[in-house]
Amino acid sequence: MAGWWGPSGWQTENRAFNFKSDGVWHYCMRCTDENQGEFYGQESWGKAVYQEITVPGKIVLTDMFVDEEGNAADGMPVILVTLTFVEHEGKTKPIMRSGFASVEGLQQVMGMGIVQGCASQFYRLDDLLDKLQELW
Repeated sequence: MAGWWGPSGWQTENRAFNFKSDGVWHYCMRCTDENQGEFYGQESWGKAVYQEITVPGKIVLTDMFVDEEGNAADGMPVILVTLTFVEHEGKTKPIMRSGFASVEGLQQVMGMGIVQGCASQFYRLDDLLDKLQELW
């Protein structure tokens, strides 16, 4: 996850990573790209709590903005994320759906660039998988 999670130009540090039901992933994304102007040097802490892990096809988690200690950030929405993996043309296709308790919560994170950030991190995942495939 640390190798691809987060938008391009950001690096992810895993503070805790327990990939199991009720497990917690506590992470920090840091902007390391000087070309990103005011974002350079910024940190964004997050915490995911895994609700369901079904091998091989489904991961359900809640994702939230937190501080360095893992305490939920006031005024920020909790996101219910469902990631499913389906076979498509002989390959695995991930489908990620994000649910919000309110339209306002969705609009809040959209204003922060969540759509562009998620798209960017999946391009990073593609790049990582290409590199790993070259090693095989």
